[in-house]
Amino acid sequence: MSDRRWRDGSEDRIVSVLRAASDRSSASDELATQIDDWPTRYHFGRARTNLLHPIRLGPGVRVLDVGAGSGVNSRWAAEQGATVVAVEGDALRAEAAALRCSGLNVDICHGSATDLVDDNGFDVVLCIGVLEYSGNDPDTFLGHLAGFVRPGGALVVAIENRFGLAYWLQANEDHLGLPFVGLEGYPSVAATDATAAVRTFSRAELAGHLTTTGLTAQRWYQPYPDYKLPTTVLTDRCFDQPDAVDLVDQLVGPPIDRSRMGGHVAADERAIHRQVVAAGLGAGMANSFLVVAAADTTSLDRRSDGDTLAWRFTGERRRAHLRVRRITDNGVRRIDRRTVHPDAAGGRPSGWLDLRSPGGAADDYMAGPNLEQAALDHLRSGDLTGLRSVLATWWAVASRSTVERTVAESEAHPFLPAGTRTVLPGDHLDLGLDNLVGPADRPDEVRFVDDEWEAAGGVDRDLAALRTCWKLATALVAAGTRHPWPADMTVDRLAGEFCRLLPHPVGPERVDDFHTAEAALRVIALGGDFATHVAQLRAAGRRSVSDPTVGDGRRSPLRLRLAALKRLPGGERLADLARRLR
Repeated sequence: MSDRRWRDGSEDRIVSVLRAASDRSSASDELATQIDDWPTRYHFGRARTNLLHPIRLGPGVRVLDVGAGSGVNSRWAAEQGATVVAVEGDALRAEAAALRCSGLNVDICHGSATDLVDDNGFDVVLCIGVLEYSGNDPDTFLGHLAGFVRPGGALVVAIENRFGLAYWLQANEDHLGLPFVGLEGYPSVAATDATAAVRTFSRAELAGHLTTTGLTAQRWYQPYPDYKLPTTVLTDRCFDQPDAVDLVDQLVGPPIDRSRMGGHVAADERAIHRQVVAAGLGAGMANSFLVVAAADTTSLDRRSDGDTLAWRFTGERRRAHLRVRRITDNGVRRIDRRTVHPDAAGGRPSGWLDLRSPGGAADDYMAGPNLEQAALDHLRSGDLTGLRSVLATWWAVASRSTVERTVAESEAHPFLPAGTRTVLPGDHLDLGLDNLVGPADRPDEVRFVDDEWEAAGGVDRDLAALRTCWKLATALVAAGTRHPWPADMTVDRLAGEFCRLLPHPVGPERVDDFHTAEAALRVIALGGDFATHVAQLRAAGRRSVSDPTVGDGRRSPLRLRLAALKRLPGGERLADLARRLR
């Protein structure tokens, strides 16, 4: 079998890390500590397997994972109880997959799916990020995969959308590294020998190719920002809801990942996405697709979830703290919060911060725009009076439960310094504008929708206000939202301006206090070291709409040096010193 090399340059390191790792499980905290660039984020990121939540896997399910890469999806399927055959054309990646899936019911095969002979068939055939490499005859490749699907089974395909919103906004095409080339029809002069046959498809094109194989029953999902590291997975039904514009915007937020897209977006991507959804184009302009295809609707329902409206995930937290919010709407819209990895140890993460158990009962989904959406609308129109009103509503909601008291040194923590304080309840740590739903001008009708974290003893009101204003500024800059201040106004300075608009202004000089408190929280929630989180928060605070985070997926020289330092004895301290001196 030939060695088909589709490498990103990290394979030797990935194999080395996996050989040394004691925990190779999905969302492994140990593996996540090795993330310092896009390739390691792709191979070890905790969000990789979010994509598979709509797929029904479990004991007795036989899975074929085509183009298994370093084995992330194979590992997840096996952890759900499935029996897996993983096929990978690159010898080094196949070795990584074997290490990743060691001890589980996974058979790793080095070669191509066209080399595989199997007379038993599979319940689920995974083709994740592979179809684009099938050359000029995708029908033959898909037909071969469809031949492995046993009666009652399904083929699962994930791929970039050739007409995705990110590409219209000048993102580099994911494989050729140039803007617009997919929209132009992949002109040969833009390709290299290695990428000459790479192709992605529109929704209509992909649907047609799947139909040609005989898999006419299809269920489509839209992962955001894309299928590689999705934080949200939507269904077609999301875009058909009466409140689709607000609902999709709440669930997705910024619809593209600027940190690795390349190119430059000089526009408000969230505002554009809202207009796209309002025009009825949202499902067809998702950045990528997850589609489940079967011979009939009965098989489709057996192998995929058709009841859920959307899934929303909690990002790059530690494994024990990962949560999924499943939204359903069968006449009444509900939200069900669950632990992603029930086997992981939960409970109180530290002495001062508690992650509440998600329980098992679904709650009513609070429909309507949240206060963050209202604030962004006012900013787009330059309406500071309206923004002041939204912030006054936040203040009024926060003030419902404040108490004045003296905080002793023994009970102090990063969000509750010792001394005389105006203190909010501990669950108000999460009292951001995005967690408040209701009329922006009627505080009594506004409801707090997600109080997941709780700080022991309460939260200092001023730090909570600063956290709220900083998160609004971050959301504004992340999406490129236009606002009435100069475009080079940084996140930190914008947060200070918002703080001045509060009914009782909070001094912007406390931004450094917020950075250190937030870094302490992130160490608990996400893992990593305190100095790195402080450096990241300060870097985020220096960003502006005119200078957003845009990258090409490769490490900067600084990140390369820091990554190298961290792998030396005492490297964390050396890397921290390098950050401070830069």
